[in-house]
Amino acid sequence: MTTAPEGHQVVYKLYKARYFGLFSIVLLNIATGFVWLSYSSVPDAARVYLNADDFLVSLTSILYFIAYIIMAPVSGWMFEKHGIKKALIFGASIQIVGAWLRYFAKFIDSTPDNNTGRLVLTMVGQIIAAGAQPFFLNLPPKFAAVWFSENGRTTATMIGSVSNALAAALAQLIIPIVTDNNVPSTMSNTTLFTAILAVVALIPALFVADRPPTPPSPSAAEALQETAEEPFKTSLKKTTSNKQFLLLMVIFGSLVGIFNTVTSLIATFAKPYGYTVNEAGYFGAAMVVAGLIGAGISGPVIDKTKQYKTLCKIGVPLATAFLVALIFVVRVDCFAGIMAVMVFIGVSAFAVLPAALELAVEITYPVTPASSASILWAFGQLVAVIMLFVCTALQNDALSVEKGLNPPLIFLAVWAAVFGAVPIMLITSPYKRLEAEAAKRKRDEADGLTAVGGVNGDKFEYVEEKQSANVV
Repeated sequence: MTTAPEGHQVVYKLYKARYFGLFSIVLLNIATGFVWLSYSSVPDAARVYLNADDFLVSLTSILYFIAYIIMAPVSGWMFEKHGIKKALIFGASIQIVGAWLRYFAKFIDSTPDNNTGRLVLTMVGQIIAAGAQPFFLNLPPKFAAVWFSENGRTTATMIGSVSNALAAALAQLIIPIVTDNNVPSTMSNTTLFTAILAVVALIPALFVADRPPTPPSPSAAEALQETAEEPFKTSLKKTTSNKQFLLLMVIFGSLVGIFNTVTSLIATFAKPYGYTVNEAGYFGAAMVVAGLIGAGISGPVIDKTKQYKTLCKIGVPLATAFLVALIFVVRVDCFAGIMAVMVFIGVSAFAVLPAALELAVEITYPVTPASSASILWAFGQLVAVIMLFVCTALQNDALSVEKGLNPPLIFLAVWAAVFGAVPIMLITSPYKRLEAEAAKRKRDEADGLTAVGGVNGDKFEYVEEKQSANVV
C-alpha cells in the first residue's frame, strides 16, 4: 500500500512511454502475422516453390497453432521471471532466426523428385518463428495493466490484441503483390521481405521499459511494489482452478478457433458454389476489417462503462446467430449476402475480444494478466487445430451442391451455440480488480491521503508525466 504523510496526495501518473511500448507490441504482432501467412496467402506459388502438396502448404499455418500451444506457458513464465522487455526481445529474436532460415532455404535446389532440403529447412524456420507469436499476443493485457489507467486499459488491450488480425488482413493484400502466383520463384521475395520485417520489428523492443517509474492505478501500484511476481506455476494453478475462468476459457477459445478456421477455410467452404479464391479472400477481408472496426468501438466504450460481462453476453450470442445465418447464405450467386454476414460476424466477434481478455483479468485478479491471456489464447489455438481437422474431414463438395448442406459450417454453428452462446450466460463473477481499486482508494482516504487519479465520473483526474511525483 502506498503511504504518505497525512493530508498528502497519492498521484497515479500516466507516462507517454506507454504509447511507444504499445506500438512495439503492435509492430511485432504485424511481423508475426506476415511470417505466419507467407505461404498460405499464395498457395499456388508455395506449392511449386516447395514442390509440396496442399496439406504441406496448409501445415505452414497449422504449425503456428501447434507452436503457440507449446510456447504459451514459456512466454507466461518469461514475462513473470524476466520481465516484459527481455521476453519481447527473446520472442523477436527467435522470430528473426526462423524468418531468415526460411529465406536461406531458397539456396537449396528443389525438384519434384528431390524436395526434402528446401522443404525441411522451410518447416524448421516456420516452427521456430511460430514459437515467437505468444510472446506478442499474450502481452497486451499485462502491458495495459502495468502502464494504463482504468480508463485506457481495455482500449490498449484491444489495440495490441487485434493487431494480429490486422496483420492477417494486410498479409493477404500485400503478399500476393510481392509474390506472383504465376511465378513461383518470386516466393523468395516474400521470405526476404518478412525476414527484414522481423528485424525491423525488433528495434523498438530494445527500448521498451518493463514498468513505469510510478503506477497509473491502485492495482498497478500494488503490483509494482512487489519485488517479484508470483511464480508462473502458482498463477497457472490459480487460474485453472477458477471455475468462472475455465468457463470463459471455453467461450473465448471457441470464438478464436472459429475465427481461425473460417479465415483458413473460407475458400474451401465457398468453392462448391462457384466462388473464386479472390472472392473468398474478399469474404475473409470483410470479416477482419469489420471486426477491427467493432473492436475499435467496443474498446473505448468498455473503458468508460466497465460492462465487460454485458458486452460478452450480447456479442457472443450475436456472433453465434450470424454463424447460423452463414449456413443459409453460402449459396450460388449470393456474394452480397455472404459479404454482409461476414461483416456482422466480424463486428460481433471482435467486439467481444478486448472485453473477454479484460474480464479474464477481473475474474482471476490478483493473478498476473499474462497468465490468463496465455491460457485463453493457447486454448483458442488448440480449438483451432481441432476445428481445422474436423472441418476438412467434413467437407463434402457434392453434398453441399446437391443437398444445399455445408457440414463444416453446421459444425461451427453448433459448436458456437453449445460452447459459446449458452455458457456465456453463466458468467457471474464480480469485477475483482475494479473492486480492489475502489477499496484501495477508500483506504487511502481513511489514512488522510488524497488520491489524484480515478475513473471518469469520480472527483479525480489522471496526471500526465510532466506533473508531480507519485507521492507529493
